[in-house]
Amino acid sequence: MNIEDINYKEYEITTPFPKLNENNPKDAKTASMIIDAYAGSKGELTASTQYIYQSFIVEPLNEHFHRLLELIAIKEMQHLEILSQILINQGVNPKFCKYIDNNINICNNWSTSNIKYITNIVEFLKYNISLEKDAIKEYTNIIEKTPINNIKEIIARIIEDEKSHLTLFNKMLEIYENTQK
Repeated sequence: MNIEDINYKEYEITTPFPKLNENNPKDAKTASMIIDAYAGSKGELTASTQYIYQSFIVEPLNEHFHRLLELIAIKEMQHLEILSQILINQGVNPKFCKYIDNNINICNNWSTSNIKYITNIVEFLKYNISLEKDAIKEYTNIIEKTPINNIKEIIARIIEDEKSHLTLFNKMLEIYENTQK
């Protein structure tokens, strides 16, 4: 199998995202967890930027691989947008930062130092797998701890995408590890 044999459409989740309920109750703990998933060091902003960076690295080597990474990054950007809408719904300004101690007036700005500038394909795929696993754990934690059912439904749908990305990255890793042998 080659990277060109991977068809993104076969892995893409097409189920629509649940609509955000404008009347969700405000919950500071939920908002704090969403902020981490949004712009924390391993959040959606980091993942989308990480995968775009990697797409630049592989573009001269393989256009199809470049496009796969780009499509995954675009899906992560969609998650970023959805999380921003949840934050606004919760009364929080969706700045690209990690609020300190739940204080919405003080925050550490998101930084490009969150990106791992790994150029070895096998190594960055292993890193991507760890990012996706961390995202699934973080989102599962949000579902367990938020009292807001509508947000649980939205996060559960995001998890479906993250699991799909995990499968894709594992498939890519398998292909690249086999070419190294």
